[in-house]
Amino acid sequence: MEHEENTKKYMSATEAAELLSHTMREVVEKRTTLRHALTVSRIAIVLAKVIEVADLNERVAFLEQTLKKRK
Repeated sequence: MEHEENTKKYMSATEAAELLSHTMREVVEKRTTLRHALTVSRIAIVLAKVIEVADLNERVAFLEQTLKKRK
């Protein structure tokens, strides 16, 4: 399992959502601070942008390959 985590490029959107949900529960249950939760949420916002850009890059690359094959 540990090796699998080391080979991932980045956290998935689902994993990020689970982390945010977990952090929110911890705040409600007073097991973590708002400061910690804000830090996690800021990182999640940046991660969401990274995932979006990576997804778009993959789509563009796919479209470019498809167009090259048609020529």
